Amino acid sequence: MNALRPRPGAALTAPHRSTAPGTSAVPAGAVDVLGRISAALDDLPAHRPVAARVIAQADDHRSDARSLGQTLSFDPALTARVLRLANSAYFGLSGRVSAPAFAVTVVGFSTVRSLAVTAVAGLEDVPEALAGFWERSVLTAVAAGEVAGRLGVKAPDAFSLGLLARLGQALLVRCDPERYPALLAAAEDREALLAAEVRLYGSSHTRVSAEALAAWSFPDDLPAALAQVDAPGWASPLAVCVRLGVELSERLQAPDRTPRPAGHLSGGRVDDAELDALRGRVRQVAAEMLQLLAA
Repeated sequence: MNALRPRPGAALTAPHRSTAPGTSAVPAGAVDVLGRISAALDDLPAHRPVAARVIAQADDHRSDARSLGQTLSFDPALTARVLRLANSAYFGLSGRVSAPAFAVTVVGFSTVRSLAVTAVAGLEDVPEALAGFWERSVLTAVAAGEVAGRLGVKAPDAFSLGLLARLGQALLVRCDPERYPALLAAAEDREALLAAEVRLYGSSHTRVSAEALAAWSFPDDLPAALAQVDAPGWASPLAVCVRLGVELSERLQAPDRTPRPAGHLSGGRVDDAELDALRGRVRQVAAEMLQLLAA
């Protein structure tokens, strides 16, 4: 079985054109930070080798739930998280999932892979600078999964990608531990944060998340979708799910923020009334998941 290896030529590089989605001209110092992120993407898998193998195996067409569950079982902490998630009310089998292979079947390969990414990235214990990281990530994932059916997307795919939308924030904290936490603390809302990131690094954290997935050899449509989340104009249905998931998570976590119209974010496919109608369920399901994942 092949361990997770960065895609050849997939090092994270500073953008060269101001027209690239989520990017601008390269500010001073950005190349150094992005270079450190590229080095981290190379080095992190070695710290959680089983989780890295799970990521690679999840994309192997020869894998099945039994073989992926067997690999997963060699990382007890990751196995426990997958089992707890599989037993959540979201999947309708509370208390009935005890075997890793069955848990893989319940939550799906894409969700197992996303949880493995969070393990490789060291996100089981997030730094103080990322307070609220898991709350926003799980809210985004649940909301993205809830709107998926309206957009013809499989709910597990939307859920799993929504869970990784803020991965770039963790990488930026790791690789720029002085400036990025200050940036987070100073930003009034998500839109202000994105603008500040582009000014400082030439890329938003969402774009960094996309580059990380590309570097770790995720299927091309996943990093492409993440790259479209904060880019203007057309986006794939999967990207729209994450856009709406992010928006609903921000409406729930930052109620004083001016909301972005759901119709604009979705190209008219989901309106504000439809999105806001999901508030209660998303909040309830996310709260349960957070308790289980933190147990």
